[in-house]
Order: sequence, then C-alpha cells, then structure tokens
Amino acid sequence: MEQDVSLGLAIFVEHGREREASDFYGSAFGARQVQAHHIDGALAGVEMRLGATVIAVAGANPRREAEPSRGGPFFPKVAGGVSTIIQLTVPDIEGCFAQAIAAGATLRDEVQTDVAGRRVASLFDPFGHIWVLIERDASAGRRAA
Repeated sequence: MEQDVSLGLAIFVEHGREREASDFYGSAFGARQVQAHHIDGALAGVEMRLGATVIAVAGANPRREAEPSRGGPFFPKVAGGVSTIIQLTVPDIEGCFAQAIAAGATLRDEVQTDVAGRRVASLFDPFGHIWVLIERDASAGRRAA
C-alpha cells in the first residue's frame, strides 16, 4: 500500500489573502499554481505544486473564525501560532533562505548546523506559518552513485 500513498498539504491564511499567499509561495519557494478555485466568483483557494507535493492555499472560513467552537481550520493569528511546521529539503540553503526573505519572509533562526549535523534555518512566512529549510546532503548522493 505504501506506493499508493501520497501526502498533500493545506495552508490556511486569512480569508481574502489567498492570492497574496500563493504569490509569496511562488516567489519564495518556487511553488507553481496548478489551479485556482472560486466560490461565487471570489477566489477561495489556489492549488499549487512544490516539488512533488500538492499544496492547497485556502482562506479560513470567516464563519468558523467568528465561532471557534465550530472547529477550524484557522489561520495563524501571530507568527508561529501554528501546530505544524512546514519542512523543505533544499539543495542550497543560503540561496533559498535569501530568496524567501527577499519575498517577504522574516527570520526565525539563521542558517546553522543542528545536532544531527544538518544545515538548517527557519523563517516565518507573512501569514504566520513556520518554514524549516534543511540543506540536502550532496555527499549522500555521491555515496549512493
């Protein structure tokens, strides 16, 4: 069954900021728009592809935001006010980090070496989500060849 499984991700932003968010994810990380979804003529979400992963960028439902007892999903109200961290493995951490900052992300943690010996960094996107960048180990590919 494992080969039949794939994972997608839905990132919720404040209602009305769907286009701004999809534009940011394109500029910051190279995500490509696959399809836009509209409800009554208004943009409700954007389906994107980042590498092999499908990402849905959607606006949080204002009725659910107004009545939290109905349950979410909700958009982050403060930077880092999330229960999930989005992790990207990239070939060039400095380049990806600089590109994301130039697109509007803000610093959370500078590029550093973690306890596992990997080069990592983290940032906040303009919508409150945390992104962790991990540099792909180029030597692992050479060893496997």
